Amino acid sequence: EMLKETKTRLEASIQGSGHSFANTRMKARYSVSGFISEKMGGLTYLESVTSLLKEAEENWESVLARLEKMRGSILDKSTCRDGMMLDITGDKAVMDAIQPSVDSFLSALPGDADGEKLQDFYNTEHPWVTKAKSEMAEMAPLKDEGFVVPTQVSYVGKGGRLFEEGERVPGSTAVVSRFLRTGYLWDHVRVIGGAYGGFCTFNPMEGDGIFTYLSYRDPNLAKTLDVYDATADALLEAAEELENNPDALATAIIGAVGDLDGALSAEQKGSKAFNRWVLRQTPEERQQFRDEILNTKASDFRDFAMRLKNLKDSSVAVVSSKAAFEASAEAGKVMEVKTVV
Repeated sequence: EMLKETKTRLEASIQGSGHSFANTRMKARYSVSGFISEKMGGLTYLESVTSLLKEAEENWESVLARLEKMRGSILDKSTCRDGMMLDITGDKAVMDAIQPSVDSFLSALPGDADGEKLQDFYNTEHPWVTKAKSEMAEMAPLKDEGFVVPTQVSYVGKGGRLFEEGERVPGSTAVVSRFLRTGYLWDHVRVIGGAYGGFCTFNPMEGDGIFTYLSYRDPNLAKTLDVYDATADALLEAAEELENNPDALATAIIGAVGDLDGALSAEQKGSKAFNRWVLRQTPEERQQFRDEILNTKASDFRDFAMRLKNLKDSSVAVVSSKAAFEASAEAGKVMEVKTVV
């Protein structure tokens, strides 16, 4: 029943939030983290759930054996505590009050606190990474894909590598990507094109150098891809205008700073602090990033535009209807189409 519910939920999500699935599909082609995320929550995950459901109905003993093996690995006495992290957010009074309960909880967990230590995965490649690298070429090749679902709208995605893996990404890119998201893409995909949303994703501080365009509940497909392809030229024109309009540039910078300094709940503060700790982000790195945002210049917009013009290994992922893909092919936008729902 759990598998049936999961399959139904995923199919409904693809029809209602196809842009998210298009985005994870694209990112799976460029990085190990994207590939693993797609396997655990994207279109590939739906295929896995469907296959597992069929196996459970036909050969439950095999599925049960795999589940028991997973449980055994997770609860292995010699290793199950190594790498375990407990993150709690609260003021000092709360922390002091709950400390006895925390100690009791930790002592009741299975395993040996002085047991075998796992590898240092900050410095040693994780086995999942090794396996993912071997699978990526076959399971997530660089190609334009279309996924057919029962829908009257499209979720149009296009992406590629803007920065090389490991290359430092300047803070100015946060200003430029936000400028595109709230300006050109909003105007041309949503306002003019009639989609419910048009935007881009790029994470300069914690990302992998991948830039993606996305649309939400879009009446167009081929036209939206044309809008994406014209983005670099539009950004070059905007850079010229910003050169002579310091107030507009300041407004773009203020918007990016607002994203950094938005009000956070206690839960959000704790989550952000924990993520920074896991990623080993230092205050000095964050300050440098902030300074680069504040010092963004029109030339940074031009540099970003030239990177978009030379977007490396660009590819497309679209969730839409069969009719929309047929019309797109007639317009010269041909994809490898697959029915998923």
